[in-house]
Amino acid sequence: MLNRLAGVLLAIGLLWNSGAQRVAVGQGDTQSSTGAICVATFADLNANGQREPDETALAGINVNLLTGGVIIATHVTAMDEDRYCFENLLPGSYRVVFTDSPTYRATTGSQASHALDAGETFTLDIFGAFPVPLDGLRAEVAAQIAATKKPDEPFAPSTRLFLATAGAMMVMVFMIGLGAILLGIISSRQRARKRAPSSHPPPPPPGRLTPPGAGGGPGKSW
Repeated sequence: MLNRLAGVLLAIGLLWNSGAQRVAVGQGDTQSSTGAICVATFADLNANGQREPDETALAGINVNLLTGGVIIATHVTAMDEDRYCFENLLPGSYRVVFTDSPTYRATTGSQASHALDAGETFTLDIFGAFPVPLDGLRAEVAAQIAATKKPDEPFAPSTRLFLATAGAMMVMVFMIGLGAILLGIISSRQRARKRAPSSHPPPPPPGRLTPPGAGGGPGKSW
């Protein structure tokens, strides 16, 4: 009985050990099948496209890793970061893109592609950029705003249309009022002429003598 129980326990132990070995082998195969793509940057102070001994890493560079046109990872470089690696990558074609920014001007290529093999660690050519000073950045932004800014207009189109219509109506009312005033003056003058007495004496009644000297001749009997 004891011998049989010992045999069962021994068999269980052998099976457990075999399974653990298979799991370890599988994990080792997965780790060995992945690779890495590494990137590096530098501040190209003289903008010659080559890293000089006194040119350090450039912080604030946004790096995108793409495969099949899809961004699968992104990273922003930090100060004193000589190299950064996108790790645990399966074999395949990848593209690295250093995005543009108003804070720097690229002096080297800004993107590259690589077909990664299993277990490979590949480092791209170093990316260089000229950092834009803050004063220069402000001047550039101000110039861009000035170039895209439309000339100032005192009023909106709808306001200008309203003012033009109101001005035309005011001119029309003024002309009508002026015409009414002139017509009133002319009418009053005509009425005054009708009411004024005649400067010629009325003719004498029939049968009366005209006084001497009246009418320019001697008195006559009618």
